Amino acid sequence: MDEMRFGLISNYKRSWSAIGKRTVIANQQEYFNRYLYSAIDPITGDNFHLIGFNDVNASITKKFLGALSEKYPDNHIVMIWDNAPFHRKKELHQIDSLTPIFLPSYSPELNPVERFYGEVRKSTANRLFENIEYQEAVIDEEVAKWMDEPKKMKKLAGYNWILEQFKLSCI
Repeated sequence: MDEMRFGLISNYKRSWSAIGKRTVIANQQEYFNRYLYSAIDPITGDNFHLIGFNDVNASITKKFLGALSEKYPDNHIVMIWDNAPFHRKKELHQIDSLTPIFLPSYSPELNPVERFYGEVRKSTANRLFENIEYQEAVIDEEVAKWMDEPKKMKKLAGYNWILEQFKLSCI
């Protein structure tokens, strides 16, 4: 599980241009953000997302976890988390159906959700958005495409180290 900030400040990615010509990409410096929360099962590719939050904190994360628990009422969820300070709040550890596993500090490459966020960010790269609502709609549309493709999601998020640990724990 992780959170992704998106906003109106331009998101630049590599682009092609004619030989000898510079690529010119308009930019935007308006500072307004929203957040996407995501959880991905790297074993099955099943995934759950909520978008449109104006902040990240323990109370919003608790709402996300509550919605996730409602979607999977019969499952015990093992959540891989980074070390964001609010992830360690007591109120988040009072959910019986959730067991957190904390990643080492400053290691986003170990979080399966980060690769998904890289793909989502491609949908907004080198584009200007009139407002945050339009950008949110574009991101929501991209997320919806991935939700319908659990095999692709599994391939993206199914790190070998996670799959191996799962196999060992099921013996």
